[in-house]
Amino acid sequence: MTDRKTDPPSAGAPTPPRGSRPGRTHQKLSPDQYELKIRWQRARRVLRVTSGGVKFEFDTALTVGTMYPITVNAPGVSFATTLEVTRCQLTVANGRFFLIEGRFYPYVS
Repeated sequence: MTDRKTDPPSAGAPTPPRGSRPGRTHQKLSPDQYELKIRWQRARRVLRVTSGGVKFEFDTALTVGTMYPITVNAPGVSFATTLEVTRCQLTVANGRFFLIEGRFYPYVS
């Protein structure tokens, strides 16, 4: 029996990969595509970005519990918000820099 054009796809038909589906134009950005600035200083590298916060490497120490204005840019994404620093750890590997973790304020629960 042949398939009619109105029949749903057969169970053995593969579905197209997620990024190639029509109507889906956005793809998840990798952390290295983001540019993060605190005031005028740029982060060395962005490691993780979520809806609730961010993890990045920075040249200077930031005070835990303090809120800083930040700007985040990436292809198709640009926003400015406030970041509350939750962790600041000195890292001495291939140079001296700080590993910063923080959450966006106001908090999204």
